[in-house]
Amino acid sequence: MEKVKVLFVGIGGYAYTYINEVLDHPDDQIAVVGLVDPYPEACPRLSELTARDIPVFADMEAFFRTHTADLAVITTPIHLHTRHILCALAHGANVLCEKPLCADEADITLLQKARDAAGKFVYIGYQWSWSEAILALKRDCMAGCFGAARELKTIVLWPRDRAYFTRGSGWAGRLRAADGSLLYDSVACNAAAHYLHNLFFVLGGDGTAAQPESVTAELLRANDIENFDTARICCTMPGGAAATFLAAHPVDQTLNPVFLYRFEHAAVCYAADDTPLTRSLLPEAYQEYGRITALFDNGEKRVYGNPFENSCRKFHLAVDAAARGLSGSGACGIEAAAVHTRVINEIQRSCPVRPVKPALLRCQDNLVSVDGLFDAMVETFRHPENSLLPFAAL
Repeated sequence: MEKVKVLFVGIGGYAYTYINEVLDHPDDQIAVVGLVDPYPEACPRLSELTARDIPVFADMEAFFRTHTADLAVITTPIHLHTRHILCALAHGANVLCEKPLCADEADITLLQKARDAAGKFVYIGYQWSWSEAILALKRDCMAGCFGAARELKTIVLWPRDRAYFTRGSGWAGRLRAADGSLLYDSVACNAAAHYLHNLFFVLGGDGTAAQPESVTAELLRANDIENFDTARICCTMPGGAAATFLAAHPVDQTLNPVFLYRFEHAAVCYAADDTPLTRSLLPEAYQEYGRITALFDNGEKRVYGNPFENSCRKFHLAVDAAARGLSGSGACGIEAAAVHTRVINEIQRSCPVRPVKPALLRCQDNLVSVDGLFDAMVETFRHPENSLLPFAAL
């Protein structure tokens, strides 16, 4: 079988996951034919890659002047996604691009047209959307196994210190890039984007996500950045279900993802960890910590598995699709990923980013945290009507 020629666009940051995969688990189907990064030294395993005579380029156009690729794996900053996807498609390459699809919703149609004209696929790497557990859950949602959705809520509280917001080339936490293009980097568009997107994804159809009928948000900023690092996003989904997303970086404790999706005939539960806190947030019957479980009103229990399992599944699915000459969207392409982009654009347009009251800010070990925020976010998960605005400065 002819090898799939893979180009890595961006080899720092999350790209390390893919680099480790190709170096540590060699696949005879894959030939890495190029690396694109203006700062390749950011990749800890660069010497191993170049020792295999894999050429390095500062930009994609330089690569495509002398080489071709079947699949471009794009792990670059948010504001570069559109131009890099378009460049790959224009040169006949399929695309696996990390989340989100793009920063500016105006680019969605442009990307769809370019994909269709090229006859290639564009996969967007929301990790959960390619996991076997989430896809099995979605199939049951589509089949009506749970009845109508009633309420969906998700919380993730991940401390991020100042180094996180000063990494890279200065784009973290920014509204716009240096060239003026939209960026919208935030807790909801980057680190915790997967879990916001999943609220829409599981309620969508095959290869799509459900578009909320309305969106409101409370957005707070504790760190010295332009955009928000704390969010309460509330959506009304088709059919009237309420969806609440809670995420924050300026906290001094970690709460890994927890969700509770209530349907007409079942509750679907997930907590990454088994702790006294997570046990208090989910129904007592939920015992499968680390695995998604549906608890039916009739006593039936259905276990779907760990959504974090096999983080490189999306990569291998993309390689296989390129080998077979497939086109379209796969499980999560432009159509499914576009909903997250539209929601982010809506809240950035309509909801102000409010600074946190200075008296509530604390800094220890280079981590800015907000007094009482962790507990308030947890209580808001229990009671989604709670507001975060008491933390905001006037």
